[in-house]
Order: sequence, then C-alpha cells, then structure tokens
Amino acid sequence: MLLSFVQDVTPMPHNGCRPPKKRRV
Repeated sequence: MLLSFVQDVTPMPHNGCRPPKKRRV
C-alpha cells in the first residue's frame, strides 16, 4: 500500500492518481 501511494505521488504530488492518466491521454 505504501509503495503504491509513493509511486502515484512521484509523477505529480498535487493530484495523486489522476495526473498520470491525464498526461498520457
């Protein structure tokens, strides 16, 4: 759980899990 949360915050810490998908589209 901690690893997933840290990896999601690595790309963009101001949104969490949404930035990675919006950046790829």
